[in-house]
Amino acid sequence: MEYDEHDSDDDMPLGLDSDGAASRFRKKRSKVWEEYTPIYINGVIQSAECRYCHTLMSCKGAEGRSNGTSHLWRHHKNCRAKEGVDPSELQDTSIPYGVNDIDPLNMILPESLDDINYGNLSENSKYRSKVWMDFTPVYVEGRIQGADCVHCHKRFSAEGRSHLNRHTQTCSARVGTSVNYQKGGVFLSSVQSRVKDELSPALTNGKVQIAEYASRLLKGNSSGDETHQNQHILALPADNMSPAERSNSSAHTRKLDQEASYQDLTRMIVMHGYPLSIVEHEEMKRFAKGLNPLFNMASSLDMEEYSTLLFQKEKSDLKEKIALSSRRLSLSASVWVPQGAEPTIKYLCLTAHFIDADWKLQRRIIKFGVFRSSPSDLERMIHHKEACVLESDIGTYNVIWEAIRDWNLDRKLFCLTSVSEIRNDESFSKLKDMLMQRNCLTIRGQLYNIACVDDVLDSIVSKGQHMLYVVGDLLDRFIQACASSSLTQQQLLEVVTHVGLKCPHEDTKWWHKIYFRLEVLLHFKKAVPSEELMTVEEMKIVEPICRILRVFYRVIEVTSGSVCLTANMYFHEVWKVRTILQEEASTEHSDVASMVREMQDAFNEYWQNSYLWLSVPIVLDPRFKITFIDFRLKRAFGADAAKYVNDVTEITRELFHEYCTPMDQSNIQTSNCQTHDVEIDGFDSDSLEDWDQHLTAQTRNQLLSELDNYLEDGLVPRKDDFDILNWWMSHSAKYPTLSSMAQDVLAMPSSAVHGQAAFSSGGPVIPKQWSRLNIKTIEALVCTRDWTR
Repeated sequence: MEYDEHDSDDDMPLGLDSDGAASRFRKKRSKVWEEYTPIYINGVIQSAECRYCHTLMSCKGAEGRSNGTSHLWRHHKNCRAKEGVDPSELQDTSIPYGVNDIDPLNMILPESLDDINYGNLSENSKYRSKVWMDFTPVYVEGRIQGADCVHCHKRFSAEGRSHLNRHTQTCSARVGTSVNYQKGGVFLSSVQSRVKDELSPALTNGKVQIAEYASRLLKGNSSGDETHQNQHILALPADNMSPAERSNSSAHTRKLDQEASYQDLTRMIVMHGYPLSIVEHEEMKRFAKGLNPLFNMASSLDMEEYSTLLFQKEKSDLKEKIALSSRRLSLSASVWVPQGAEPTIKYLCLTAHFIDADWKLQRRIIKFGVFRSSPSDLERMIHHKEACVLESDIGTYNVIWEAIRDWNLDRKLFCLTSVSEIRNDESFSKLKDMLMQRNCLTIRGQLYNIACVDDVLDSIVSKGQHMLYVVGDLLDRFIQACASSSLTQQQLLEVVTHVGLKCPHEDTKWWHKIYFRLEVLLHFKKAVPSEELMTVEEMKIVEPICRILRVFYRVIEVTSGSVCLTANMYFHEVWKVRTILQEEASTEHSDVASMVREMQDAFNEYWQNSYLWLSVPIVLDPRFKITFIDFRLKRAFGADAAKYVNDVTEITRELFHEYCTPMDQSNIQTSNCQTHDVEIDGFDSDSLEDWDQHLTAQTRNQLLSELDNYLEDGLVPRKDDFDILNWWMSHSAKYPTLSSMAQDVLAMPSSAVHGQAAFSSGGPVIPKQWSRLNIKTIEALVCTRDWTR
């Protein structure tokens, strides 16, 4: 039957009262109503139901006005059910239950919610089952549509009660929950809010598939009974969705992204140090299948490949960032071992320290190689791939030089901080000679060999090892006394909390354990001033030793903490060590005084090798400058202070001069000088070379005045919240060359080991299960874990 598609759109009867609705509707001229059944709610036509597919179409537009019948004609033309297709087959497709190309969703649903009635349990004999004490029946147009659990607010089909009984027995929210009734009915306001919450994703996000919410309510109503077949939810797709999106969006929301899942799994393994073989555990496979049956678990080889690919991507990004920066990098080298295993192999970890373009201090591992490998037996060569590393890839020289070449750092090196095991390696000096020949180091390599602070403090403490063992015997007696008394674990924990220390682990360094026990012992001594616990003579030994170790412990916490510090902080921390040793050298106990003097000798040796790199960052701190160095050293060394102050001033000027003359330009000048030496009789010499030299000297003098102006300017007042990087960033226009120099100097590290590893007797470790992998895979895992934190 053909109809005029241009019948009046105003013929749609809206706002009819219940008495005159039918009669007035018959007067309407549009023939489209021969194909639809009008749906009334409270006497007003809200929608039209297709007589073939039973789809509900909206008939109400914005502000209650009619939206016409054009959309009804379009649906009638495309309705497949009128051609004999089973409507139930249409509902199984991904097309939403109702399609309206005109009305936005929020024009329909809010009013429809007001028309939902919630049944009174006492007024409907059909729902006298006890199960309805835990569910709220939901009616639309007098028909039961579903059941809301009053505990967890989930919605179920109202057809049958067995599934409701099953949910009641398993509902986790039901335990300890009471239902409030008023004359047999659930409070209407709370139920309405739950319905709105149920549909809120549909109301707030046009991309959400409303068919999913409709099917949640109508699931199970697929019988042949017309009453159930006509129960549809008016659900409209977003206006900005294309027809293809409308038909396929449901499938897209459920599509499994296998590649993204593998990447997330790789990150989880890397971040937590899990073995790559975890993906082959049966429990892991079952867990993944339970989440999504379509997910295909990867193998350990796949994980190894994915971790390598992730490493290469992150490395490429970091390489580009470093290459685009004109700043120099400082390096730190530490030794790592496999966790819980005998140190048959040791790794060298190389970390880059730099201040980026945003003046943020960065710390990134850039190389992880084999430092030393013990002779391997046959079994180890079979089980551990790293046992077969070539000799040319092992050792300080090979690992560090390979990293310098790989990251193109030969013209960007500033300083190198390392632990004693690396500094004492014979190839370490060979590396320095090679870098000096290539003109890769600043100020004649004086910042190349910086000793790790926590490593130095360990060596200083070892000078008093004899006295510390004497204290250890005293501590053993105290521990036995605690064990024999009624002292509880809770009391010990309260003492530790009061002291403000973390209880050391099994692998903590020996002197850290002694210090922790001394703090606990002294706390008990104050609480129980008894001669039985500790004599006066023993107190003369314990107290000065505890004060010394306390300072050492605090200094390591600062210099080797997980938070990166700028280099201007290190001078003050190291000076605390010198101060405490000087104070305790005058102690009454002769043995303790002798121990302190040995420690002072060790510290003075470290000071002679380190005062330059410790002082230069202080000069670049606008709160102190060279004035503070002069003040500190004169008080410490008296007449000898002038030498130290002069050395600091000269090294600062020499470094600034190198920044005034870029390294590449310096190399060109050196090359020109060498070429000029071989010229014969000066016939080919540049007659204006003296003019170029004059301009260069003039420019240098102008730049040197920048340093003089900075040193002569007044000091910045000291404040607790002073940010030195922010200060230099804001003053980079006034001091352009000096700010570039400060950006490199302030990135120098004082320690090569960070975090809890600084307090561990074994140092940094890698997960034991990783040590069986190829060294390239280990490097990928260690570096990626560092970069993605």
